[in-house]
Amino acid sequence: MMRFAKMFIALVFIFSQTNAQNDIAGYWSGKIKMLTMNLDFQIKVEKTKKTLNAFMSIPSQKLENYQLAVFTFKKNKLHFELPSQAGTAKFDGELIVDSIKGKILQAGIQGTFYLARSEEQKTIPKSESKINEPLPYLEDEVAFKSGRILLAGTLTIPKEEKKYPAVILLTGSGPQNRDEEIYGFKIFQKIADYLTRRGIAVLRYDDRGVGGSTGNTMQSTTEDFAGDAQAAIDFLKKQKNIDPKKIGFLGHSEGAIIAPMVAANSNDVAFMVLMSGTGVNGGEVLLEQQKLILKASGVADSLINQNLELQKEINKALNNNKDLNDIRNDIQTFAEKDYETLSPDIKASIKDKKAYINSTVQSQIMVFNNPWFKYFINYDPAPALQKVKVPVLMTFGELDLQVPVNQNKPKMEDALRLGGNNNFKSIIFPKANHLYQEAKTGSPGEYNELEKEFVPGFLEKIGDWIEQIVK
Repeated sequence: MMRFAKMFIALVFIFSQTNAQNDIAGYWSGKIKMLTMNLDFQIKVEKTKKTLNAFMSIPSQKLENYQLAVFTFKKNKLHFELPSQAGTAKFDGELIVDSIKGKILQAGIQGTFYLARSEEQKTIPKSESKINEPLPYLEDEVAFKSGRILLAGTLTIPKEEKKYPAVILLTGSGPQNRDEEIYGFKIFQKIADYLTRRGIAVLRYDDRGVGGSTGNTMQSTTEDFAGDAQAAIDFLKKQKNIDPKKIGFLGHSEGAIIAPMVAANSNDVAFMVLMSGTGVNGGEVLLEQQKLILKASGVADSLINQNLELQKEINKALNNNKDLNDIRNDIQTFAEKDYETLSPDIKASIKDKKAYINSTVQSQIMVFNNPWFKYFINYDPAPALQKVKVPVLMTFGELDLQVPVNQNKPKMEDALRLGGNNNFKSIIFPKANHLYQEAKTGSPGEYNELEKEFVPGFLEKIGDWIEQIVK
């Protein structure tokens, strides 16, 4: 359970429109500052004859041109409210010439925001310029069914009329789009582009409830996602330009758990690339992940130990199928102790201590109290790995703090050997974090600051291995 969880993730932004004025129309860029968060955001306001239409973007939260429903602007005073799991955030600001400054109040915590008039951003990021050139391959929007769920995706395939080997990309945990876009880093788009240029077809698709796909990610389990992955294979087998005997998976994080689940029970999987896969159950991964990330963030050992003890209690409750509200008092006690460790500056920004603690407790319960998390905590990937008989490439980041290499690599290798599979290879990429960026500490707090590029040799080693397997 991480301190200072991102309170603006998965928000529903609500604005109202009254008393439209000419001087608010246009593009605005600025920052939201609250506790340790410092988020870039933009607002676009369009004026019609009777009203204003407003659109918001928060790049780090994957929100882009979201049309706002409620917005009030009168006599240079701006007000809007943002409901979220952490409580409604109330924004009040004032327009002075070409800038807007104001305060935010959410769950008893006070923050600030500012906006400045700007021009529309149309520049293609350097890291994406190559992908936005005319493509030397075909790119088709596709959809397929997994039971009652409709999954929407993109199939990239070389142009020549013949049968190609194919890779299905499986995303990590949480709601992810087909590009597995994290802080603007389009991980799967880059992988798909590279592999397709090398003559390998690639299918990537939106998770349940994301983009064009139906369903709900957090109300589904890893086992449900394995069913989606099998449905993706069934879809590819029907495509005229795909070799049905050369279809494999590339799974990242949770995707590297899903791939062996399918391969253990299907003869349709020809090979697997497992990026940052796990070899122990989710509860163990989470404990090690928290310990390493908190330590890298400079949290005191005493608080880290308290955090881990609480997480063990949460894991135990989920193992026994208990509702986390049953241990609410324990979570609240920890939240109160955690509050006392906050810096004076952060405490000064918290105007209502009780509301802050209650919001923290409720948000933590909501994070863990769902079908996905209960399944993840208990699932041991080793038995499925023991049943995998196809070639496997496993990759790890030396500085990965989310799926630590020393905890998981040996266990995954042991499981494959125990099942009689010696056709596997493991690669540890130096200085790589969980997203395979070149990192400093590996902490998730760095993801947004680093170049949106893979460490040297990452794509080439994956491409070379797949090419050797399918030749």
